[in-house]
Amino acid sequence: MNKVFLSGRITADVSRFGTDSKGGVMFTLVTSKPVIKDGKVQKDENGYTETYDQFHTIKAFGGLGKAIANNKHKGDKLLVTGEIRYSRNERDGKTYYNTEIVADEIEFI
Repeated sequence: MNKVFLSGRITADVSRFGTDSKGGVMFTLVTSKPVIKDGKVQKDENGYTETYDQFHTIKAFGGLGKAIANNKHKGDKLLVTGEIRYSRNERDGKTYYNTEIVADEIEFI
């Protein structure tokens, strides 16, 4: 089974790709968890909780993609359910590897 659940914030405005009928949207979602050392949550010099952040490329198609493009913006919180997809492409003689999440469901939080 290939299923992932992510809860985080959109890092930049949503971008569209393709045509309306065969396209979708793409955005980056940041997920955060506190840094824990010796059983204690770590704080920075200003007293804020230190976090370990991960950035995920999310793609959504069809009506789901349209709903995101029309209603969500940078900083909005989302809960994304989908699957992990890996791809490889070559440009200028170099091989690039990509990891992205293709969304099945997105909940607005």
